[in-house]
Amino acid sequence: MRPAVVVELNRRRRAAVRYKLRLPVIFHWNDGTEHTGGGFTSDVALDGALILSSSCPPVGSEVRMEVLLPSPDHSGEEIRIECVGTVTRTAEHSGAGAFGVHGRFDDNHLTRRILV
Repeated sequence: MRPAVVVELNRRRRAAVRYKLRLPVIFHWNDGTEHTGGGFTSDVALDGALILSSSCPPVGSEVRMEVLLPSPDHSGEEIRIECVGTVTRTAEHSGAGAFGVHGRFDDNHLTRRILV
């Protein structure tokens, strides 16, 4: 008889399909002092993202992220999608700092601007 194998799924971290996308991101958090950082996404889902950055907010912090999306037709249009979420983990990823954010991206947080 073979031993049973138990696999635990953390549904909170993997509730949505993740896409490997490297997109610029600006993020803000407040731990008594207002902070702003920048980095790149490693992967993105509707319910959050993994951010690579040299500055990582502490676990439990509320962060506001702005992910910059490239214009598919190179028209000079800047598209940003915002998400407010909670830092769920920090780690080292590929030799850099990384943190996971659980929050919701949706169309209500989409802004467009034409760059001149």
